[in-house]
Amino acid sequence: MNLFRAWIPALVPLALFAVWGTLWETRSSLLVPAGAAMGLMSIWVGWHRQEALRFRSWFREKRTRMPPLSHGIWEETFAEGYHWRRHQEIQRQQLNAQVGQLQDALQALPDALLLMDREGRLLWVNPAAVRLLHLHWPEDSGTPLSFWLRMPGVRAFLAGDGPAAITLSLPDGDARVVEGLRYPLDGAGVLVLFRDVTRLRQLEQVRQDFVANVSHELRSPLTVILGFLENLLDGPLGEDLEAGPQLRLMEAEGRRMQSLVEDLLSLARMESADPDPERCEMVPVGRVIETARESLAGQIAEKNLRFRLDVDGELAIFMEPLDLRSIVQNLMENAVKYVPPGRDIAVFWGRDDRGLLFRVADTGEGIAPEHLQRITERFYRVDRGRSRRMGGTGLGLSIVRHAAERYGGQLQIQSDPGQGSRFQVWFPPQLEGHASLVPAAGRSQTARVS
Repeated sequence: MNLFRAWIPALVPLALFAVWGTLWETRSSLLVPAGAAMGLMSIWVGWHRQEALRFRSWFREKRTRMPPLSHGIWEETFAEGYHWRRHQEIQRQQLNAQVGQLQDALQALPDALLLMDREGRLLWVNPAAVRLLHLHWPEDSGTPLSFWLRMPGVRAFLAGDGPAAITLSLPDGDARVVEGLRYPLDGAGVLVLFRDVTRLRQLEQVRQDFVANVSHELRSPLTVILGFLENLLDGPLGEDLEAGPQLRLMEAEGRRMQSLVEDLLSLARMESADPDPERCEMVPVGRVIETARESLAGQIAEKNLRFRLDVDGELAIFMEPLDLRSIVQNLMENAVKYVPPGRDIAVFWGRDDRGLLFRVADTGEGIAPEHLQRITERFYRVDRGRSRRMGGTGLGLSIVRHAAERYGGQLQIQSDPGQGSRFQVWFPPQLEGHASLVPAAGRSQTARVS
């Protein structure tokens, strides 16, 4: 068949030429050379077509074998094709080995891994997903995952309309808690990872309960100790040159410990539960800011700080007043405490493109970049010695972050060493409200306290 396909098209012109010469009995002297040239050309074309068809037939074989013998340029072509096929086979074998290793790793992964198409139908799951989510594989192949996980927020999470992460309490007898993460794949569907965080949540709850209980138990004895210290300082011992400084030092350390206990209790309260709707109300933020500024007026005057307020007095927010006071007081107190004398502090409250914004900016010394990632951790201090001298507990920014996140907000810190820092807290726009009665001090103003 290959010989027929190769030679017939090449010999047809030669046959037509011969028929033409016979019918018309052409006696031209050029007929013989032309016929010879056409014959040679037909043989040349036919041979090349034959080798091309042999090459295609050999190249299409699934297994790579030694190429057939040939001559000239086709011998080189067969050799190049052979080396290319061998190189592709080696690469395919390596790729298959890597895919096999990846499949083994995914099969052994303790977390549930699921691959879905764009419509949310299951394409592949690992054994951990079968155990954790009680799937039946491969019977459930092609079934939407939302058919099995019928819980609030799951459909939006899988479709990509909700957050990229979700926490679910599985409706089984073990009361397990899983955390889901969604990773879109360009043109290949969606990869979903579910991790069993039940033990982690239990340990977190134990830690929270321990901190809350210890802090609560420390509050009463600290109050008693500080009360006795105040009585002693008001008496003759307070004027004693030897005992007086010691008692004042004990009182200062007691006050610092009391502040630490209160901050720990605040953190425990914020971590233990979502905001209580019965405790939430429309809070005029301008009043809270003005109250915080008045409580810091002595330090502002002592350090000769230029304090500027840019506050929308008509803009309120729906949240627990205690959480709002924690955010405002901690950020403003940190700015006053750590900014060098004679510098500027600007406080802003209003709207922006992301929602409601509360910002405290200063022109202080700034924060080095290596500290920005950890500065909101509990007890993390940029300068431990300086923070202790100023009475800091190392929990202020952690309280701010947790208080903001309780309402879907976010704390962002920007700082340039030597130029200052900006602490910004965004809140969702649905928390916005209207403050009908706000004093003039709560409106936009510029003030310098001296």
